[in-house]
Order: sequence, then structure tokens, then C-alpha cells
Amino acid sequence: MKIIYSHLQKLLPALKNHSVKKIADKLTMLGHFNDSLEYKDNEKIIGLEIRQNRGECLGYYGIANDLSVLYGPLNLDKIALPKINSNYQLPIKVTTQKNVNRIQAIRISKLKNSSSPNWLKKFLKLHDINPINTIVNLTNYIMILYGIPCHAFDTKKSGDELIWELNNNKYKQFVTLDGTKLELKTNTLMVNNPKKALSLSFLGGQACAIDLFTEEIIIEMAVYNRLRVRKDSRTLKTITEASIRLDKFLDTKLIPLAFNHLTQLILKNCNGQIISNLYEYYPQKPKSIEIKFNPKKVSQYAGVNISSDFSLDILKKLGCQITTYKHKRTTQRHSEHSEESHSYLITPPSIRKDINIEEDLIEEVIRYFGYDKIPTNKPISSKKLPDITPKILYLIQSIQNILINLGYDEIRSWPLIKKNDYIPNPNNAIHTQNSINSKYPILRQSIIASLTKQSKQYAKYKVPNPQFFEIGKVFSVIPTEVEGSPDQPTNLNNYQENYSLGIFHQNKNQLKKDIKSLFQQLKLSAPKHTILPIKNGYCVEFNLEKLKIKDIPLIPISHTPPTTSTIELTSQIITLDANIELKEKQNPQKLLKKYSKIIGKNLYKITITDIYHDKASNLYRYTFRISYYNIDAKSAKSLHLKSFNLN
Repeated sequence: MKIIYSHLQKLLPALKNHSVKKIADKLTMLGHFNDSLEYKDNEKIIGLEIRQNRGECLGYYGIANDLSVLYGPLNLDKIALPKINSNYQLPIKVTTQKNVNRIQAIRISKLKNSSSPNWLKKFLKLHDINPINTIVNLTNYIMILYGIPCHAFDTKKSGDELIWELNNNKYKQFVTLDGTKLELKTNTLMVNNPKKALSLSFLGGQACAIDLFTEEIIIEMAVYNRLRVRKDSRTLKTITEASIRLDKFLDTKLIPLAFNHLTQLILKNCNGQIISNLYEYYPQKPKSIEIKFNPKKVSQYAGVNISSDFSLDILKKLGCQITTYKHKRTTQRHSEHSEESHSYLITPPSIRKDINIEEDLIEEVIRYFGYDKIPTNKPISSKKLPDITPKILYLIQSIQNILINLGYDEIRSWPLIKKNDYIPNPNNAIHTQNSINSKYPILRQSIIASLTKQSKQYAKYKVPNPQFFEIGKVFSVIPTEVEGSPDQPTNLNNYQENYSLGIFHQNKNQLKKDIKSLFQQLKLSAPKHTILPIKNGYCVEFNLEKLKIKDIPLIPISHTPPTTSTIELTSQIITLDANIELKEKQNPQKLLKKYSKIIGKNLYKITITDIYHDKASNLYRYTFRISYYNIDAKSAKSLHLKSFNLN
């Protein structure tokens, strides 16, 4: 968001006594991070990063409203529409009530559109918007000033029968103001007439574009369901200044001020007269919320003393309504009564959609107190808060430390697995949609799937004496039946996830001893379990959610565990093929075992890639592929020839 400092000063005259650098830094401390300062066309321009929950600050009005707490009230007169001598009602329809929050519209005729005054052209250019003509430029100016987009329709092209509706495949294509053709999707929010598509919620169309010959217009300003606008914008891959604002929480109560200002500017710069009554669509006014607020909590959160008077004064300057909280008489303890006796009910201003809970109010006070006033070298004095950490997390920490003390390595793996990985109950497996990797479409049911994969990896890289564990989530669905109609029983899938512990060791007896030691140190009874043989060793799995957790002893790591390193490769891996012919068919596994022993320590990998029976000679030909490591090419070839008698 760009802010021309001279225009901001018009809204806040007190800023004339402060440098642009000081105000840019103050905006940063208020949470609107200053990312640039430009000096262009004799103007000072502040560049700001606006947070997602502060949609109102995508307009000068929102930024000025924030600064007004420190630099005086806004200099902005309330503008009323001129007296309308007409009984004409615009025949506008809204057929998608849940997607339209508020609309104001009016018809103006006898306009004299033209090229814009220099101040307006300059303003738009400094905001990287190309000037078109006065009417269009004024709609863009108001959007930047108030943060609420607006549109103008040439009624000679559009007619008066505007319809706010969702596209139901009636229109396949939409042509934007610049001639771009967009392929429309179902349920795109649009403004049309009975015969043609006119506009998207966030982008005007060529069918009703304003030009220098435009004399009759309808101007409208609306706030929509932000999720609908966001989805349409992303689906059509079109992001505009309007869509950036409309996909945020905007204040419907701000529309009259902005709309009246737009109307006044058009009448002033293009003459014309209003020939319809004001059209207003406002089916459901937003309800004001009341937040219980205790000013004493501000100091507890900040760690420094901030007076209650300061807190209430800041909230009042923000536009909050403040009333004393009247607590009900109960038999509560004195401390609780005392706390409530200092509480207030705060109604935030409608423009501040980000203020919803007491912590939001506390944050506002601290923002204006100044984060820079909170010392970094002073201990924070605060009342001790209850420990809400789930007990299972302490259990996990103790298990990790115990197993590390026993010499195990901890691994962490993906919860997604392949279809042919270990799945105890395939009928209850959870298949993901749009998985980040199509080869791994299933959420693991058992941690053993991950242990198996890891043991294969360790074997591949020849990690000596592997012993490791993993603690992670496992997932499944448990089909249950609930009552339904006799002819249509209802089936529900009960999604379930829980923490699981898996332990792997090459030696089964040692694994048994370590399991016993683990649960003795945890002071828990070991649940029933089965030790399963997997690739290169044995493993066991425990459902941690089923353990009866009371007071878990916090076991520290007793020593710095040694680092287990993979086998060192001192040279490249050399891969060679070999063919042998045998009179009788042999077991491939026995052949692999035989030649692995013959080759010895320099064998990295050996596989049989092909078995062929030559019926003419009645011989069986086996093709081997062997990879050698920690050996030079010449020695590898010599070892290869010798091992397979190929000399």
C-alpha cells in the first residue's frame, strides 16, 4: 500500500509538524511495516505492508484512523447527497443474498466526461494506476481513499436493470475492460443485465465501459462475501486492486461516507444531475459485539506498568464505546469480585473487524503505548499461568530421552505411505485427495510402515548396528452404524488419529530388554505387545494414547549420544554386469548369497536382472548387476572377473 504523505496530511493536519521518516517509523511500530520511502514528482511516498486482518488499512482512511489516536482527529467532513427531485427507483435485483452484504447505487445523467484534472492524474500514477477518464479515475480515487471498490456503468450500454447473481453457466466468457477474455466458471459472482454479462464483482467489463462520450451512468459501491471474491479471483487467475480489498473483511457502515464522496466528486467535476432515488440493499446489518475488558491485564501481558486510565483513553480514541461491566452478585471469592469490579464492556468501532476478543484490545493498548518502551533487559513480572500442556507431550519427551540413553537414534518420517506398504487393515485406511506426491496416497495406519522403510534405507547405506525409534501420528477410520430410516441406514466414518511409538533393533532379545527398561523408568506397566520381524531386524509398536498417564517422570538425557554415521564412500560406486550359464535352474536367492560371500567387503549391491533358458543348449543364463565401492575401477574389474570366473 502506497501513501502520498501530502494527501495523508490533508486527513491529519497535525502531521505537517512531523517528518515523513518519523511517521513511517511510527507506522512500523503500530504494525504497518514501512518497506520503502520514495521521493517522486515532488511528493514523499510511504510504502507499507498491510496485514491480512487489517483490510481497512488498504485505504488512506484506515491508516489515518490508526494515526488519529496519536495525532488528533480526522479532518473529514461528512458528506450528504444533494436533494433528489425524483421518484424513480432503480430496477436492481440481487439473486444471491448470501454473497452480497451491502450495495448502494444511484443514476446520474447529463454528464460531461473528460480527461481528468492534473491532481487526479498525478495521484493515480503515483499509485501505479493508469488514468483513463474523469469518471473512471474518480472511482479509483475513492477506492484508494476509503479502501472500498466501486464501479460505474454506462447505462446506454448496460441499461438500468442490473442483476447481482452467480453465473449458472449462462455465460461462458467475459471480456474485461482491457480486452482480456476470461473463461468463466460456475458460481462466479457477477453483475449482469437480462441479456449480457457486464462486470465481475472485482473487475469491470468492456460491455458497459465508461468512455469520453458517456453521459448517463449508474455508480455502485458494494461489499461482498469475501470468500466468494477470493475464490473467483484465484479461479480466474486475475488479481486486481479491487479483489485485493474485497477479499478482506470490509466495513459495510463505511459505504455511505465513501459513496456520497464519490457522488459529490462526479457532480463537481462532470456536472450532471441525479435522476433516481438512492438504491440501498442491506439485508442484514452486522451486530455489534461487546468484549469484557479488564485494564489491569494490559500490564500483565506487557510486563510493565500501563495505567488503566491510559488503556481506556486509547480505546476511546480508537472509537470504542465503553461501559462499566455490571457483574452479577454471586458467592465468588473476593479476588474474582475484585477483578470483575474493574472490568468494562467494550464495543469496537465497526471499521475494526480484527478486534474480537479481550486479547485484541490488550494488543491495541500496547501498540499505542509503544513496543519500544518495553525494556529488553528487565525480567517480566507476571502471575503464574496454569500449565495447559497435554500430559502426552511430557510422556513423549521422557520416552525420547530414555531411548536415547539406551543408545537409540530418533527418526522422523512422512505420515504418507505407498499402497504396498504395511497397512494392518486396508478397509479402514485413509486415502488422501490431491496428495503432494501421487506415489504416497495413504496416511499410515501403523508406525511400522515407517520403521520398515527406514531399516531398508539403513541396509542400503550399510549403517552398522542400527537401532532407532519414531514417535508420530497414525491415522484410520472406524466405521460405525447409527440409526437411520429403516430403508436407508446411515453409515458414518469416525476419523481417528493418535500418537504411536515404534522401536527397531537388530537383536530381538535386546529389544525385549529395552522395552522392559523403558516402561520401568516411566513407572508404567508395559501393555500387551507383539514383536514383529521386518527387514534386517525386529520392531514393536505402542499406542501412546492408551497408556494410563498420571505423573510422568521427566527423564533427562544422561549423556551426549554418539553420532551414528553411514559407511564412508572413499571413491565412486562402480557398477558392472556378469553372465553365468548353469546346467540346472538355481534358486536366485542362494546365488545372490553365494556371490555376495565371494565378493566380500567391497560389495555395495548385487541383483539378478535377468534369467534366460536357452532351450537349444538346455542351459540357464543368469545376468547379474554388481556395484562395488571403496575400490578403484581397475581393482573392481579384477575382482569382478575373478569372482565370476570370467578370465
